[in-house]
Amino acid sequence: MRKKLVLVLSISCYLCMSGEWRANRVYAESTILELPHPGGDTITFLEDTSVYDETWKEVGLLGPQTVKILETREVRWGHGEGYRRPIYLISTWLGDRWIAPNRALLGNPQPFVTKLDLGRIEPLYNDPLLSEPTGGQLAPQIVTTKAKWDEHYLIETKSGDKWIRPSYLFLEGVREVQEEVELLNLTPLMRHPYSLETGSSLSSQTVEVKEVWRNWHRIDSWLGPVWFKLYEANAVDVRHILEVNFGYRHIDDKDPKLTHMTVDVKLGSKWREVKEAMTVDFKFNLYNEKGERVAASRTGRAELNGAESKSVDLLVDGSLDQGYVYATVQITRMNDKKDPELDASAPMDIADPAQPKFRIGKVSVRQDGEFSIIKGQYELDAKGANQVKGRITFTDQNGQVIGTVPLDLITDAANSGKGTPFAFECVISGGLKHYVNVKLEVDSIASLK
Repeated sequence: MRKKLVLVLSISCYLCMSGEWRANRVYAESTILELPHPGGDTITFLEDTSVYDETWKEVGLLGPQTVKILETREVRWGHGEGYRRPIYLISTWLGDRWIAPNRALLGNPQPFVTKLDLGRIEPLYNDPLLSEPTGGQLAPQIVTTKAKWDEHYLIETKSGDKWIRPSYLFLEGVREVQEEVELLNLTPLMRHPYSLETGSSLSSQTVEVKEVWRNWHRIDSWLGPVWFKLYEANAVDVRHILEVNFGYRHIDDKDPKLTHMTVDVKLGSKWREVKEAMTVDFKFNLYNEKGERVAASRTGRAELNGAESKSVDLLVDGSLDQGYVYATVQITRMNDKKDPELDASAPMDIADPAQPKFRIGKVSVRQDGEFSIIKGQYELDAKGANQVKGRITFTDQNGQVIGTVPLDLITDAANSGKGTPFAFECVISGGLKHYVNVKLEVDSIASLK
């Protein structure tokens, strides 16, 4: 079977006429074979898509269709430093050319089970390309998905499985809960995470949370459903000594795996009452939706007093182009006291019998929305820098596993051996609130000398 498509070519033929540059637009009608079915190496356009040559000159326009991908690259797009986005090499009537579509679907629908919190009424469709509307609509609610194709979702409804493409603010991966959360400070309320302020706040109290997403919590209030975070800063430490807000950043000119970042830091509300100036050494970790660490800063220092804010330039190991959704702060020294959270007298009694020279202790879990932040300290009976890989497993009172956290840390090069504790941190997406036991398994300990 053959299909006829009208292709618009904007081949720019520049001619020098009367001292002016002019462009002729060429229009062509082309007959092509039936479009291939979506697959792992295809992309489907949902709108007219520009075609570019190697110099990034626009040379044509493709209508909605499915094409095979020959090669994929990442380039910087936009003004200034821009942002990284994928481009695709495809076969065209002009030969192999590049595209950078704004609305397109990669591959084919994939199984995807999660919950979506919809922010407004959404139309329902019978097909993933949204070409067959059912005439039905879905009111704002939490729905369960079965499959996903880019930003198109297959969901369960009373009339069967249907497709939607949320066009308003929506949350992917919410978790319905019923738990109490204690508010320690005046807490602003939002209609939706990151936007739509209500202008109202809650004073210190305990509230009943119905839903969590990342480090946001939803409650029912006199204003209706509202969202809040336990702190306004981008990141805080476990004792809320320091509040960190992220500012301008750029990739290092020589090392693309190194990022320069400027942060604004100030003391937490309770520490602002201290009259003497405080010197704080700190670093922060950045995590993705799964709780995997994607980047970590090197140590910075700030001298703070009262409510003043200081700007600090830091180096971050790792590129942030892939994004992050959660950040934590670690205090490494405060007023010349190293690692104020370490306790040399704490028992280090959690070990893997097969690797007894590595031990952990003083393990604690703090829940912040969807994330569980695991803090603790470790000892390694080996001098210098070593890499330790393994996992920490948390079980409930029935012995059932409720979470397993990968452990991958590099010990301090100044480690003198037995009896020297160091702090560690892990993050997992999910709740560990009701854990009872902790098990450590060590896969390897390797010297980095």
